[in-house]
Amino acid sequence: MNVHITNIYGFIQDQDLKKKQNLYADAGHALSFKEMGIFNFDVSTDTESELSKRLDGIISSLQYNDLVFVQLPTGNGEHYDNLLINKIRAYNTKICVLLHEQIKYEYILNTVDLILPTNDEVYHYLMDNHFTNVFYKKNIHYEFDSNCSGFLSSDFYIKKYLIDVVDQLSQPVLDELDENVIHIGFGLHDKTGHYSVWVGTAMQSIIDHTDSRVCFHILHDDTLSNENKRKLRQVANRVGDNVEFYLISNEVLENVKNQMSRYTIGAMFRCMLPELLPHLEKIIYLDADVYVNRDIQDLWDVDVNECCLAAVKDEGTHDNSYSNILNKYTDFPKEKYFNSGLLVMNLKNIKAKGNLMDMVIGFLDENLESNLPDQDALNILFKDSTKLIDTTWNRFVSYLRYEEKEKPVMNDYVYHFAATFPVLYSECKVDIEYYKTMCRTPWSDYETGNQLLRSVESLNDRINQFEKMLPRLSESGVKHIFYGHETKLLKKLYEYITLSENDYRVLKIPDYSFEDILPCKSLGALKQEEGPIIIYVLCESDNNTAIKNLEELGFENGKDFFVVQRIMSFYYGGFA
Repeated sequence: MNVHITNIYGFIQDQDLKKKQNLYADAGHALSFKEMGIFNFDVSTDTESELSKRLDGIISSLQYNDLVFVQLPTGNGEHYDNLLINKIRAYNTKICVLLHEQIKYEYILNTVDLILPTNDEVYHYLMDNHFTNVFYKKNIHYEFDSNCSGFLSSDFYIKKYLIDVVDQLSQPVLDELDENVIHIGFGLHDKTGHYSVWVGTAMQSIIDHTDSRVCFHILHDDTLSNENKRKLRQVANRVGDNVEFYLISNEVLENVKNQMSRYTIGAMFRCMLPELLPHLEKIIYLDADVYVNRDIQDLWDVDVNECCLAAVKDEGTHDNSYSNILNKYTDFPKEKYFNSGLLVMNLKNIKAKGNLMDMVIGFLDENLESNLPDQDALNILFKDSTKLIDTTWNRFVSYLRYEEKEKPVMNDYVYHFAATFPVLYSECKVDIEYYKTMCRTPWSDYETGNQLLRSVESLNDRINQFEKMLPRLSESGVKHIFYGHETKLLKKLYEYITLSENDYRVLKIPDYSFEDILPCKSLGALKQEEGPIIIYVLCESDNNTAIKNLEELGFENGKDFFVVQRIMSFYYGGFA
């Protein structure tokens, strides 16, 4: 691979720009870079054909797969700079822009591999506008001076700056058998095109907190667009890590789609890791909606030699919101039920037990009542070969928001949003840090505004629900009926309501416990009610069919019944 650098010559009004470009070009000469000389002139005097030929002459030494440092602006204007970049790109080159000052034609910057600011003003301009391809090197903070008299005006440090970039972009492809490489897998089903950002943000959080080299393995179906695939590569390649993609056929999982319910089919992709990666002995699997606020190397170092999986016990089992499958497998201790959003998988030991996907599908065929499909299967299949690890590796954000809202710093956790969203109006630092990290990914142009809008819509929905509840609550003698198990969220709702002896809960199959606050009746009891009632429903009740069941009984959402998660604060488990 040859390395080239542009340099401007001729009469140019901006002598300061010329001096800066000459300074960097001289450093490039000392590093044996090949120069592309650019003369400043009135571009309008050339026809398109003449201009094209002129640029062809400038890049005549370029070969395929070379690396080019393009110093911008050239002084010859937007059209010239854009055409120059496009011609260089035609050689399948890597392009790094040395940006000496702000330019109005920002779209050019989004098309290059890396942007290298050469002064403090440009650096902050790029950061403030959330450019995601600004050069970044782990554990090194480059300092700039707007007068070009500081850190990077030194010939030594300019050379180091350029060498660091060349080293990063010319690193060899990761050797997957290198024991120093951490392997991390994700499952990705992106029906709307807006789910890839979650994987990208999780990847970025990992990269931000480790110096180890990482190889990401992304299992996906045909819903992953080429543009999102490019952006995922950009996240990894920016710091010399690697990403591999594996296309999963839709036919493979066709017979389990109905059981996935509200869960994305992508969650099942993890079950294919042992067969897709026969050359690896272990891998870390992560759900897309995690934020890794610690060094993933420590998780990679967990000893799984004598087991199949390492995982964290599910926090929901402490809240009566455990999986339905535990009602069937009564010999399975609830305290050993783990969350599958973070796993260290010993692929060799798993394969010794059989084909994982076949085993999971077989389990689901025999357990149609499972409401957490792949998680239930993994728990039961590997109940005697799972190592439970520290809870800090998988903490549910919904359980932490209230206790951490006033903390000035985040804990060394892997934060798991668990199918919820960041709450930008919360006082919990993880929500803000997650948003900041998301804004540093290649999806920032859309997500910066989208996340703000979603948070506002959530607030407006909660207000709207209360407005609809008022007429029913004001009726004389209204009876309160609750649909679901007595979880922490439901018990919190009890505190806001003056319960009477006539109030009760319902489920298709009633549950009975001496510890219950309210008695539980069959769902059919609602047909006998004649007076005014108001129903509060936990949406996950009866295997996520609660809302449908009430509507089939003739009750209207937002009038006769209200979803608890839509009216309760996110601090207690309500929707974000």
